[in-house]
Amino acid sequence: MSSAIKLGLLLNVTLFAAACVNPPHVVKVNDSSLPLLPPATMGTTYQVTQSLHGEYGDKSFSLRCVVSVNPEKLSVICLTAMGLRAFSLSYDGQHITEQRAPQVPDSLQATRLLNDLQLAFWPLKVVQQSWQLSGVQVSEPYPGVRRAMRDNKIITEVHTSIDPWKGRVWIHQNEFGYNLYIESAAMD
Repeated sequence: MSSAIKLGLLLNVTLFAAACVNPPHVVKVNDSSLPLLPPATMGTTYQVTQSLHGEYGDKSFSLRCVVSVNPEKLSVICLTAMGLRAFSLSYDGQHITEQRAPQVPDSLQATRLLNDLQLAFWPLKVVQQSWQLSGVQVSEPYPGVRRAMRDNKIITEVHTSIDPWKGRVWIHQNEFGYNLYIESAAMD
């Protein structure tokens, strides 16, 4: 059995066990989020593991995640370094379903995370068209650099390797004051 399949099975068992112990935590949706793109707008299917390191002020965290996108659904499952579920979410283009451990702060918004993922990983033209309606201009001034700007100020800047689905991504979120470092690897 490949290590990717073992990891997927371990994540599923861990999430099931964690769901029995930790009931879902209801979270208020952040009104300042940008439009979410339906999963079908990705135009293809991906399933990757991600090592995610985040910095927010003087705090930092690390997570292991599985991100899966197909025309029907985008799902994100993240575990702590100890293998405990931090959160899981799925988005079908209409509704977000989210479960999170009680210790995950309300400031970690599902819509904000999905906005960051879509800015970094979705086709540029799709993001540009959708976010422009919200007053946000998205550009790619250099290969591997994307910028989201509102009122001539950079609100988010993303740096990626040639293929973000198989490499590194750095997201500097000016508007909310955090950084995310993501390393993705395709699942076998």
